Amino acid sequence: MINSRKYTLIDLFKATDNEEESQYLPLNNIEVPIIQRDYAQGRNQPEVNRIRARFLDALYTALTTPKPITLDFVYGEINDKKTLIPLDGQQRLTTLFLLHWYIARHECVEEERLGFLSKFSYATRYSAREFCKQLVANTYTPNFNTDVLSHDITDQNWMPRDWQNDPTISAMLNMLDDIHRKFNKTDGLWQRLEEGCVSFYFLSIKQLGATDELYIKMNSRGKPLTEFEHFKAEWEGNIKEIEPKLTEEQKNNGEKTLSQTIGHKIDVAWTDLLWPYRNSGTGTAADDIIDDEFVKYFRFLADIIYCKNSIPLNSSNDIFTITKELFGSNNPHAIENVKTIERGFDCWLNIDIESLFGSVLTTHTTDKPRKCIVDEPVNIFVEACHNNGDIISGHRRKFPLGRTVLLYAFVYYLQHKDTIEEAQFARRIRMVSNLIKGSEYELRENNLANLIRQTEYVLDNGDIEEGYLSFNANQLIEEHEKVEWLKNNPEKDDVLCKLENHNLLQGAVRVVGLENIDLTDRFYSLFECDWALVNRALLTIGDYSQLVSWRYQIGSANNESSWKSIFKTNKEDLKETKRILIELLSRSNKFTDDVLNNIIDDYLKSTSEYDWRHYLIKYASMRPERYGMYYWEDFRESQKASYSILMMWTEKSISGRNHNIFLKALYEKTRTDYPDLSIYLGDYAYSGNGSVLELTFADKYLYFTDDKLYVCHAITNELGESQETVDIVKEIPQNEHGVDTADRVELAFSVVESLINK
Repeated sequence: MINSRKYTLIDLFKATDNEEESQYLPLNNIEVPIIQRDYAQGRNQPEVNRIRARFLDALYTALTTPKPITLDFVYGEINDKKTLIPLDGQQRLTTLFLLHWYIARHECVEEERLGFLSKFSYATRYSAREFCKQLVANTYTPNFNTDVLSHDITDQNWMPRDWQNDPTISAMLNMLDDIHRKFNKTDGLWQRLEEGCVSFYFLSIKQLGATDELYIKMNSRGKPLTEFEHFKAEWEGNIKEIEPKLTEEQKNNGEKTLSQTIGHKIDVAWTDLLWPYRNSGTGTAADDIIDDEFVKYFRFLADIIYCKNSIPLNSSNDIFTITKELFGSNNPHAIENVKTIERGFDCWLNIDIESLFGSVLTTHTTDKPRKCIVDEPVNIFVEACHNNGDIISGHRRKFPLGRTVLLYAFVYYLQHKDTIEEAQFARRIRMVSNLIKGSEYELRENNLANLIRQTEYVLDNGDIEEGYLSFNANQLIEEHEKVEWLKNNPEKDDVLCKLENHNLLQGAVRVVGLENIDLTDRFYSLFECDWALVNRALLTIGDYSQLVSWRYQIGSANNESSWKSIFKTNKEDLKETKRILIELLSRSNKFTDDVLNNIIDDYLKSTSEYDWRHYLIKYASMRPERYGMYYWEDFRESQKASYSILMMWTEKSISGRNHNIFLKALYEKTRTDYPDLSIYLGDYAYSGNGSVLELTFADKYLYFTDDKLYVCHAITNELGESQETVDIVKEIPQNEHGVDTADRVELAFSVVESLINK
């Protein structure tokens, strides 16, 4: 019969009255054989560091609380000299050896009680064997006042520098540093060790009746448990601590404990669920496991639990820390949290996942407008299994918060299919999708709980819950208006969906308006044209720009974000933009570039005043077609009456490239007609490098004010200071409102030509 008694490291070196045990105890030595790998628990690698920290936490708890710990089996051969050759358990034995040595020296334990420490050794390398010998020698007294204990050890004269290249010694030093950080402030732990608070099961190969073949197989298996296997064991262990105990009647009826149920589902149903998505979708068989997929989706559900319990999201990717926080015995909601995870996996069972997502989501415009257009992939569940928790750069999630909310909407629906009809879900998931798209700045981790709450309300009630911050307020208002409007216009649902699906609107249709829903096809045809022409055509009707903090934005020919930003402005500020857009849409049943060019040409021919809109419509060089941002250096209470206008090449920073639009137009026109002429315009007008056009060929410079054109040159006065001397001043013809009645660019060009011809 196999002896399964618990032992401590100290016990192995004590005499015993047990006749069977006395055949191999007390041990004379423990020697890690050459065939074994180097000491690994002390390696400086992220995963090993995590495992080491958790192991030391467990040992610390056992030594400082009334909760002893029993480690796994230690197997080994005991030879005729009573030397234990460990086959399995080498890592644990080495860590216990180092822990016993540290506590003994830290608490000044008498030497006669420490003889067993000198009987532990490594046969892997001479250096490792000698290191163990020198470490335990009574001639070395560690300096426990140092922050890093290994520095003190490596500073000893018995420690050759090249020993640090030995992987076992290097790992031991790392472990000792961590032990020192963990146990440096403790006291009275040696007695706890002697009392057996840290034990393990020990079996000799002879007790197992092992053959040489088994010896070799055990010694060569060499594949450690994966992180997932550690996680699974720990999670099931957490559940065992908190689960209700079964009654005898329940046991007799074959009922399973919660931990048994969860363990079985992980091994069978949930593995079957995730199996099609294994290997992150690579299609290779190099790693046919679902470990990563399970952990990533588990992490998604854990984030939902954090939100529902009003706990800040755990920023750590350490699944073990998350498991301890949510399912440990100290969490009063631990049982319910386990149930949440269980429901979160179970809801996908027996579901055609691809068909579910494909029935309501698409990545492109189709003949079925009720499908929401989303980014790839449509199967958000698979995306979460592959990417959730991964960080691309900085704090940017590979699986964004918007996708987290959208996936949760599907999870919630699957768990409430008895109360949410399929048709209701199709309309309500569109509302959720619209809210997500319209809430760029509201999609934050610290707001996720409210986003989840609002999502649940939308799915349950088909309307918006008021009274707290969640998604973007403008979009919330619009979604409620759509609900009320559809009650009276149910036949127009498809048209509304089509308008919502437009890439520039993404659910926010207020720039068109529900009352103008019949203009949907015209809107589509308009933005199938050249966006530069759309921008110019809109400007012919009026000022449709939007104030963004201290700058104004119009649409760009090359950047859809400029249009999206304008169209998602709040309803009140969109009034003029909307009026102008509807006026343009009313001018043609179908738009083409030719239609827009005709509108623009008619405007330029018919207008005799040159406000800023006229100039932007006329001169392509005033439109960099980037973010559509313009800055009025002296805009009179937002009226844009000033002609001191800078066009920005960046979206948000005035310190980036920027040009005075009139100097830029004059520069480009002059370069076109006189390509060899020596002139220069800087790229940073706001900071002064570009506030004038340098007419190098004439040793002069040119600039505009609101109503004049100046040509000057610089002289140096008697104090060595540069002074401006005005050579030419031209009044720019304007009406009584200060609006140009002549093209100032053309006027300035004629002045430049006069200088060229001198």
